[in-house]
Amino acid sequence: ALEGLYRHDPTRVDDELVDSFYYPAKEEGAPEALGQIYTNDPGLSPTDLHAKYSDMAESLAIHLIWGDDDAVTPLAGGVGTFYSALANDETTSVTMDVVGKTGHVPFDDNPTECNGSMLRWIEAL
Repeated sequence: ALEGLYRHDPTRVDDELVDSFYYPAKEEGAPEALGQIYTNDPGLSPTDLHAKYSDMAESLAIHLIWGDDDAVTPLAGGVGTFYSALANDETTSVTMDVVGKTGHVPFDDNPTECNGSMLRWIEAL
């Protein structure tokens, strides 16, 4: 299942990464905690957060790095299209880089591209 999140370099899914998910799930109370992730109120969506805190959101510099092959939060989905529109709106301070052949965890899947994206963004601030 983890390899499906790593579209750029599935070999990054090694024993250490698997263990980082497996062993905490075996801790006492883990099943209850994991169950709450799926049953508790998820809170405000990104679009709702931006609407609720519009004054603050408009003044924040936000840089998004999105994997073009993200199967969990696809760029063509609701959140992806929302942020794409903000990034394409020159009146906002939202920028976005879409990293090719990369899945849901771009910083781990393709760290070279993601770090370069962050450095370019920081230099442009």
